[in-house]
Amino acid sequence: MASRASEALQFDFSARPEEEEDTEEAGGADAVTPATAASPAPSASPASPAPSAFPAPSASPVGPAVASQRRPSGSRAAPARTHTDDEAPPWDPYREAGEAGGVAPYWGYPGQYSEAYSAAGTGADRSVVASTADEWGREGGSAVEPGATAEAALSVAEFYERVRSALRLEFPTEVWVTGEIRKVNLSKGNRYLELADHEFPPGGSRGAMLDVACWSRDWPLIGAELQSVGLELVAGLVVRIRGRVGVWDGAAKLRFSMTDLDVAALLGGIAAARRKLLLELEHEGLLDANRRLRAPLVPMRIGIVTSAGSEAYRDFTGQLERSGYGFAVRLEACLVQGPEAPQQIAGAIRRLHEFAPDVIVLVRGGGGRGDLAAFDSESVARAIATSRHPVWTGIGHTGDRSVADEVCQRALITPTGCGEAVVAAVTAYLEGIDSAAQAIASRGRAALDRAGERVDESRGRLARAARHELDQATSSLVLARRQVEHGAVIGLERNRATLERHAQELARISRHVLQGEEQQVGNLRSVLAAFNPRRQLARGWSLTRTVDGRVVRSVDELAPADKIVTVLADGNVTSRVEQLSRIEETT
Repeated sequence: MASRASEALQFDFSARPEEEEDTEEAGGADAVTPATAASPAPSASPASPAPSAFPAPSASPVGPAVASQRRPSGSRAAPARTHTDDEAPPWDPYREAGEAGGVAPYWGYPGQYSEAYSAAGTGADRSVVASTADEWGREGGSAVEPGATAEAALSVAEFYERVRSALRLEFPTEVWVTGEIRKVNLSKGNRYLELADHEFPPGGSRGAMLDVACWSRDWPLIGAELQSVGLELVAGLVVRIRGRVGVWDGAAKLRFSMTDLDVAALLGGIAAARRKLLLELEHEGLLDANRRLRAPLVPMRIGIVTSAGSEAYRDFTGQLERSGYGFAVRLEACLVQGPEAPQQIAGAIRRLHEFAPDVIVLVRGGGGRGDLAAFDSESVARAIATSRHPVWTGIGHTGDRSVADEVCQRALITPTGCGEAVVAAVTAYLEGIDSAAQAIASRGRAALDRAGERVDESRGRLARAARHELDQATSSLVLARRQVEHGAVIGLERNRATLERHAQELARISRHVLQGEEQQVGNLRSVLAAFNPRRQLARGWSLTRTVDGRVVRSVDELAPADKIVTVLADGNVTSRVEQLSRIEETT
């Protein structure tokens, strides 16, 4: 019946402008009867319907030819008006008889009892209303249905009353509706939503659309429940809501007045969509694709994706500035929440590939769980997973990990923490260089010390060997002298010849030993000379000091007009700094 009624009414389902006034809050024409006040239809035993001049109850009550009987054109007209929340909805014998499978009264037409109810006045009981309707029916039971001919044309007010009557028949109670939020507006404490079938993609056909209003009197309970779980109503969420169906005369629209929202279903839908996306990425091999990239050894080129001028940007860059390192930073500004945020974030990540950063950081400040919707989106997740450069996140939410945190190379809690991690990586690299330099210097000093010890040891061995040889020769000479003294002249000559042979052998041995030791000493002197700083100066290197003797290692230690002393191989040069320039490091 809803489809036939919608086809007959042909309402405009376009979005409501933000500046429209809240007509329902002011008691406007689209107020509808609440479900709690609906009168139950009396039960009736099923029976085969007898022939009747009235259409079956399932037929549209607002069609051009729904009945052949109506109130005579000259009879009294029921004033068009709205049944407010304090009134009981009209009891309609026509509807009641149709629902029970019986025959409707002979008088009237669909909706006649509603007009009789309006004419009888608020609070009239059934007997009075039935009497009024019966009187109309008896005055002329074969008249033309209102609006069926040009002479019986309805006024605009009567037309809307007939529409509301049809809606009350089709939606006697509050109903649940499921759809995707396409737009959210706030005005005077009221929330206005544009709801669409979520099967239709945002970029494709719009499909069916529904204007939803949550009035300020109904919002506090719904808002409190959403706040308790850290959610907000934002575009893109698929929600299940309950409310009343009404008509807004001022814009000729259907309006759905929301009174409740299924928060549990909303949370479950968000979690299910998140799990589905993670499973798809894992199946495609993209879940850990960014983590498989080589982590930057010295992340000096930083690409930042965040909102320009935000606290997140200031917190992150503040850590880089306080470190004193010369980072090269490029900001790709974008929205980080709202319906346009996912595409802007993904586009910013792709644009940073031209910058060739060592690492891309995606940061935002704190906020509610609902603010993380952009970071749970598929477009952001795939942009991170397919990035050619490592992506680090500092999304600033301690309660949950977003999909972006799951697919990035490294997830930090806050933008400040992300900046500290970048600085720590650079610091660790520089400390490693200093440690390696100290180790090299220490090993060089140790090698020199060991070489000196070997020279001293060789000198001692040479001296001991020479003294030993001399002692042996002296002993031989003493023995020979004694033999000469006791021998004959011939013996003296023979001993002299032996002495000469020994002297030659001793000289030869001494020269051989001395030559070997001198060669080893020369080698050790060459090693010592290789480690002599002055030899490096002789090769063309120089050493620069300040006037107070400090060694200059970086241009950051000097300023224009400072005096410096350059140590060369053959002297010192004193000069003054005119210009400083830095060599750009490459990775």
